[in-house]
Amino acid sequence: MAVLSFVLEDKQCPEHIIGYYTLTMTPIDIQDLPPKLQKKHHSVTSGGLIARLAVDHRYKGQGFGEWLLIDALRKLLMASETVAFPVVIVDAKDGAEYFYEKYGFTAFKDADNKLFITIADIRASIGELI
Repeated sequence: MAVLSFVLEDKQCPEHIIGYYTLTMTPIDIQDLPPKLQKKHHSVTSGGLIARLAVDHRYKGQGFGEWLLIDALRKLLMASETVAFPVVIVDAKDGAEYFYEKYGFTAFKDADNKLFITIADIRASIGELI
């Protein structure tokens, strides 16, 4: 399975990494999605995964997490046009769920730290996030 990592460096201090994210695909159990999505995507077996997304503590609170997330969602949106997956999933660290919920992610019914957003929702809102 391919894993792609993207790094945001500090141009003023190149030895510092502001943050990074990692993208890959992940198997999904369609039964974990809401009934409406289960019906629409009954044959789906995988989704995009933001496997890691982090910002160095020196740069927290400066909007870099949002920038990294939007960049990741743009890349996954483009990938979905080729690979055709309906959802993007993230396994949030404890306490980070609210960050993803601000951008339209919804928690899976049995896992608060595992969230998803549909490609349709990303497509509809990506212009608002710019």
